Amino acid sequence: MLASRVATARPSVVESDRFADIVKTSRSSAIMLTASVIGPREDREYNVMAARVSLYEDLLQELKSNLGEADQRLIQETMEKGMTHGWEESSTPVSSHKRRVPDEADSHTFHTEHQATGRAGSTESLDCIAEDFNRSDTARRTGFLGKASAVTWLEKLRRENEGGRDEGHEDNPRIDFGSGLDESHGDSAIQSERNHPLSDANYHCDDIPLSIHENVQAYQVPPRATADFLLACYLESVHPAFPILGKTTFVKQYCAFYDNPNLKTGPRWLAVLNLVFAISARYGRLVGADWGQYSDDHPVYFSRARLLGLDAGSIWVPAELQRIQVHGLASFYLMATHQISRAFSMSGIAVRQAVTLGLNLRNSNRSLSESSKQIRYLVWWSVASTERVLSGMTGRPPSFSGSDCSAPLPLPLEEESFMSSSTVYDTPLLRSLRRLSTDDESTCTDISSSTPSSVAITATSRSSREASRARNSLTDGEGQRISLNNALFFLYLTKLYCLDADITKLLYRPGLVDQSWANVQSLIAGCQRRLVRWHSALPAAFDFARNQRDQTFQRQRMCLGLAFYSSTMIVNRACLCKIEDRIPNETKSAKEADRANAQSCVHAAKYLIDLLPDEPNPVDLYPVSPWWNMVHHLMQAATVLMLEMSMRATHCPDMPHQLLAAAQKAVAWLQSMASNDMAAFRAWRLSSEVLRKVAPKIGRTVDDRLMRPLQAINENVLMQGSSTPPLDSGYMPTSGYMPTSSYMPTSGYMRTSGYMPTPSGNSDDTNDQANTVWDTLMLNSYDNDLGDLDATNPQPPSMQPPWE
Repeated sequence: MLASRVATARPSVVESDRFADIVKTSRSSAIMLTASVIGPREDREYNVMAARVSLYEDLLQELKSNLGEADQRLIQETMEKGMTHGWEESSTPVSSHKRRVPDEADSHTFHTEHQATGRAGSTESLDCIAEDFNRSDTARRTGFLGKASAVTWLEKLRRENEGGRDEGHEDNPRIDFGSGLDESHGDSAIQSERNHPLSDANYHCDDIPLSIHENVQAYQVPPRATADFLLACYLESVHPAFPILGKTTFVKQYCAFYDNPNLKTGPRWLAVLNLVFAISARYGRLVGADWGQYSDDHPVYFSRARLLGLDAGSIWVPAELQRIQVHGLASFYLMATHQISRAFSMSGIAVRQAVTLGLNLRNSNRSLSESSKQIRYLVWWSVASTERVLSGMTGRPPSFSGSDCSAPLPLPLEEESFMSSSTVYDTPLLRSLRRLSTDDESTCTDISSSTPSSVAITATSRSSREASRARNSLTDGEGQRISLNNALFFLYLTKLYCLDADITKLLYRPGLVDQSWANVQSLIAGCQRRLVRWHSALPAAFDFARNQRDQTFQRQRMCLGLAFYSSTMIVNRACLCKIEDRIPNETKSAKEADRANAQSCVHAAKYLIDLLPDEPNPVDLYPVSPWWNMVHHLMQAATVLMLEMSMRATHCPDMPHQLLAAAQKAVAWLQSMASNDMAAFRAWRLSSEVLRKVAPKIGRTVDDRLMRPLQAINENVLMQGSSTPPLDSGYMPTSGYMPTSSYMPTSGYMRTSGYMPTPSGNSDDTNDQANTVWDTLMLNSYDNDLGDLDATNPQPPSMQPPWE
């Protein structure tokens, strides 16, 4: 059956050429391997057979991408079974003569990339841990961080440089990286890891207790002016990359809530509102916004949300759409405040609840409107994307697999369009949008970057207005023009996150240590090709690799660029070490591949830093970047650059000055963020210390100004998170939705609901009946438009909502 499917999956001409190159390379490797060992005829026959097996493995790796999931799994399992046997057991020659067994003296020098395992890369042991993460409170708060985490990279870099060694050199040069390893592999390296806990290199803030205000009034809300700015700020800076809320519906509900004091509201909707305020207030603190007395109290808003929708009883109630939004927003807020482990746990709850409602699957219910289906798909891909981002930051596996998901990617159509009752879901344009969101490889062409032969009408023959439209649109094979917007940006971002999940699954799973290094190289090459295809499908306006004067999509380019270069570093990280010390008899082609991959990792780090202005100014950067994980991106790139410097620029010998300049630029940005961000302060302190140690290895010294904080920093203030007065920057949202309702409370700060529950125990159970009107509206708002709010049903006279 498999053979018939392989026969029907005929490759294109380009693919055939690629397969031919693989065959040619593998045959060359076979000749070199055969000539490298001189011995009896049986040995030569064995080496030829081993090379042929390697050739077949390479071909199967390439053919896997053209087969179905079941066949891919069959190939993978079969190859892994072959790698589970020891070298001696699996290498018995066909000849009846007994093969000469290499003695201990030449066992290490015999290894090639086909005999060495995945442990030869910088990730080393992916299938075990050397630290007891339950030994102390600090270790528990940090938790396990996988080999894809920048914290793990930094910890290894610090460990290698404390003893004066170059990164990439092993304590024991005679460690066997072959397939016959036992559990004692790398004992010296593991012992070194035990003596250097991950918490020493952790710049996240999970060890800091959450700033929870127990005495807050759960039903307080800020005055309308402050709330308007907070909501507009959220919709402008967060919603495009995290569209977990139905913006049209939520904004209408928000205006109705402030316009009508008698409107009944449920605690879960208020929890969503307070989480929106908390995220925006966190952002406002980073940019130094001055929106009023309570604009930067993000722990206060989060504390209210915790009482309203995140109390102890919330985990026992059935899953529902609004609870998924509460937990998804809470996860995003915790990520933005660098509580990464807590965010990872909260994200897992959101994903589990979404799976419970089947949001991960395609919905074929005909009674459900298309707009409702699209909103639910957006909710799913929002929580799924957050889970994958956190998985990449922590190096931990996500709580779901891509094979468990059949929900189509969101349409690249703004919500206002598909929420409109006049939208027709069977037009040529909508069919093109579906193809764009369904196909792994975009069938659309970027008009602005197409050649005249591929586009019937070129920009030179259009009017200036049409040319401007072309620069901000795509066209598909049927000539349908697709406008560039935030929805299209989220589609490309989601596709990249899906690719990130595949990369982590392929290159950072425990079973990889039992595969040959040649197979690992093949997997890396396949991931690189997929990243290149993703980038080549970007429209010109989203292409972060181009120098563009048009600033319309500056934030989108920054987000996509940072995520792309981060993925590139993760793909190639395993090669960023001195593999020649671990596989001394590696073939020339394999050495060249390792070197090219290491260079790609270093170049990606440099290109990521190049996206940032030369003069650090966080207040200007945050509004046009994914501000919630900028510290992570900077530390990831800085660590890769310092890793290469620690190896004396082995892979990039012609760019020591560029390495130092880029690393110093990253540290300078962290230094500028340190005065207002605890994680940035920790990251700056760790990175500046390591940079000072590795710079002499390339004959350079570090600017002394990077070793000192720009201003006096009170760590206790940073840990509190909200006590530092805002900077006088006068930042105001420059675009995005601004609620326009004219209602303003005449005095006071607090709107208190008359049916205020006791925020403990089963508060949701006691208020479900009282809040039926608003909860029904919220739960059904994705099936119908906002509708009429119940402003005619007054509350009991003794429970009128006072304005204090």
